[in-house]
Amino acid sequence: MEKIQKINLSFGKDHLAIPGPSNIPQRVLQAMNQPSPNIYGEEIIDTTQKVMSGIKDFANTSGSVIIYISNGHGVWEATLVNLFKEGDKILLCCNGHFGHKWGKIAKKLKLKIEYLDVGFSEAIDPGKIEAILKKDRKQEIKGVLTTYTDTSSSGKNNVKEFKNAINLANHGALLIIDCIASFGCERIEMDPWGIDVLITASQKGLMTPPGLGYCIISENIKENINNYKPSNKIISPYWDWYPRLNPERFYEIFSGTPPTNLLIGQLEALKMLNEEGRENVFLRHKILSGMVWTCIEHLGSDGNALELNIKKIKERSNAVTTVFSKGFDFTKTREWISEQGGVDLGIGLGFTSLELLGGKSVFRIGHMGHLNPHMILGVLSLLEAGLTMNKIPHRSGGVTAANNFMLKMIKQ
Repeated sequence: MEKIQKINLSFGKDHLAIPGPSNIPQRVLQAMNQPSPNIYGEEIIDTTQKVMSGIKDFANTSGSVIIYISNGHGVWEATLVNLFKEGDKILLCCNGHFGHKWGKIAKKLKLKIEYLDVGFSEAIDPGKIEAILKKDRKQEIKGVLTTYTDTSSSGKNNVKEFKNAINLANHGALLIIDCIASFGCERIEMDPWGIDVLITASQKGLMTPPGLGYCIISENIKENINNYKPSNKIISPYWDWYPRLNPERFYEIFSGTPPTNLLIGQLEALKMLNEEGRENVFLRHKILSGMVWTCIEHLGSDGNALELNIKKIKERSNAVTTVFSKGFDFTKTREWISEQGGVDLGIGLGFTSLELLGGKSVFRIGHMGHLNPHMILGVLSLLEAGLTMNKIPHRSGGVTAANNFMLKMIKQ
C-alpha cells in the first residue's frame, strides 16, 4: 500500500475567489470550444452586433459600444486619448489603488491631473466634487473620472449622484466611470445617471475570459464626436474610436481581426444574464456579498482579528470584499486555503502600513459573476478552517451566520 507523506484534499474543481478574473460558466467554455468562424462571414458579424446590443441593454443606455481587444487598462487609455488632448485637465476621484493606476496612464499622456483622494476606507463624497468644480471658474477641468468599485479597497462610490454634483456646479465636465469590477454585479443605469462614458471588460461580472474591453459612449458624445478629435492628437490608429464607430467595413470595428471565440463566449454569458434577469442578477450579488460581510463580522467580533476594510454598508462593493487579519500575516492561511481547499483568495493591493504588516495581513474575497450560495459558503468554510489551522484568533460560527443571513433575505 502506498504511504501518503502529506494529505492533500484539493483534488477536484478549483474555485477562484479573487476579484477577477471570475469563474467562467461551463456554458461559456463550451460555446468557445469550437473552431474560429469565418471572419468575413455573417455569423461573426451577427455575434458582434448581439454582444454590443447586450452590453448596451445591461448598461441601460441608448449610446454606442466600442469593443477593444484589451484588458481594463487598455480601455482606460482608449478613453483618455479619445476625449482629451495633451495639457487638458481632469479631476480623478480615488478611493483605492486603481484610481491612481489610471492616473499614471493619464500622466504619461501628459494630461494635468487634480486628485480628489479619500484614501482606501471610504467612498467619494459627491459634495466634494461639486465644491472643486465650483472653484474651477475657467472650466479647465474637462472630465471627472472615478471607479464605481475599486477592487483594492472594495469601496463603492455613489456614482448615481456624480452628474448631479457636476450640474449643481454649473460645470461642463464629462462624467467617466470605470465599471470594470461592478458591471454585472451592481446596478448601473448609464443614461438615467448621466454617465458620458462607461468603461468595462469581460473578465469579471461578464463571466468571460479576459481580452474584451468596452467603452460605452453616450448619445451626446457620439453626436459631438468631432469635438473630441483634437488637432494635436495623442492617439494612435488602434485606439482611435472614430473608425470603430463609423466602420466602412466590418474589420474596422476591431481595427483588424475580430476576437472570434471570445465574442462567442461573451454572447453566451450575456444570454445567461438575460435568462436570469437583470434585477435578479443585482439581488443575487447583494445577498451573496451580504453573506460574506456577515461571516467576516461574526468571525472578527469580540475583539478577534478579522475586520472589514469598508465600514459603511452602503459604501461596500457587491463584487469584492477587502478584509484585514489585524496583526497577523495572512499569507500562510491564504496558501493553505489554496493548497488544501482548491480556493484562491485575492492578495491585498496598495496597503503598506506597518499596522497591516505592509499589506501581508490584507486579503480580498471576490464574489462576482457566476456564483451561488454553495460556492460562497464553501469559500467561507475554508476561510474559517484556515484561521483555525493557522491559529488566527476568531469567533467560530461564521458560516452559520452567513447561512442565517441568506435565509433571512430569502424570506423577505
